Amino acid sequence: MEILLSMYKESDLEICTEIYKDAFSPVVDTEILSREKVWRYVRDMTLTPNFIGYTCWLENEMVAFCFGKLDNYFEGATYEISEIAVASKYHRQGIGSQVLNILEKKLAGFNVAAITLNTSRQIPAYDFYLKNGYDEIPEVTTLAKWLE
Repeated sequence: MEILLSMYKESDLEICTEIYKDAFSPVVDTEILSREKVWRYVRDMTLTPNFIGYTCWLENEMVAFCFGKLDNYFEGATYEISEIAVASKYHRQGIGSQVLNILEKKLAGFNVAAITLNTSRQIPAYDFYLKNGYDEIPEVTTLAKWLE
């Protein structure tokens, strides 16, 4: 199965919302994944400054998407992956790995020096990214303060 990446268009928002809900419902509480919340979350990513998003197609069916943003640092540009979502019926078939592979080639055209992302060690995506050549950066950590 070979996929094709296309630049995200605003008309893709509804399908991306459905793919996200489908892809993450096995690992996230379905109450949290209400259609309205997911739609807002997906839409807000597309409104981020320097957003670059791709939809992923297998023949005439959108099967995944990859959203992120381009950041320009003194050392060069980086692309931060916000989300990759693959429709559940295509999980464990190499689609996600193909998305990353094609994404890396496309971003080379933007002179991107590195691709970064945040994930949790407790979810399947962590092992997926390690398998695809991504390394943890021990000097970097994510900090948060939960508000009441």
